[in-house]
Amino acid sequence: MRAKPQNLSSQSPIPACSPPTTTINPVMEKSAGLGGESPAKTSSNGVMLLTFPYDSEGIIQSDLNYSVILECLASSITPKPVLHWTFNGEPYQTGSRLIIRRLSWEHLGTYVCIAKNSQGQYSSSPVTLALPHNVDPTDAEPIEPDPVLSVSGGGAIALLLAGNVGAAMLIGGIGFIIVQSIRSNRQRIRSCC
Repeated sequence: MRAKPQNLSSQSPIPACSPPTTTINPVMEKSAGLGGESPAKTSSNGVMLLTFPYDSEGIIQSDLNYSVILECLASSITPKPVLHWTFNGEPYQTGSRLIIRRLSWEHLGTYVCIAKNSQGQYSSSPVTLALPHNVDPTDAEPIEPDPVLSVSGGGAIALLLAGNVGAAMLIGGIGFIIVQSIRSNRQRIRSCC
């Protein structure tokens, strides 16, 4: 038995990132069709996909290291189904929400949500996760370390001379403080005894 397609205009949208008792998360509003950017995709059997970033003609384009959220809704299917995800045709994960943190090359491919219950199995429309078209993969080039600062000639001699004078003044200052401290201690001892 097939479930009837869900009529999005007669029902209020279902929040994708928050429980039903709270307000709708603005991040998912656009992909749910509330922000006017892209309507939610409903397959002919009542399994609906919400995506962030939104998908265009079944393709989600996202840069590497960004997050991607896929939300599977099958509220019109009774009895309540168990939701499974496939990745490139292979079983991937169970649950209504698939969150990919830090997108990598291994995550690129086609995802489908499958709703299974005692009445049958229902699939969402496939959605393909891809890199934007303007991204050309390149090999990583090593970053050269900053060059070591070098000084030569007259500058090197002046720097060495300034360093030595500074060290001599520091040693002389410490010696002067020690000598003054000893003199003041001697004067205190003579005056008290």
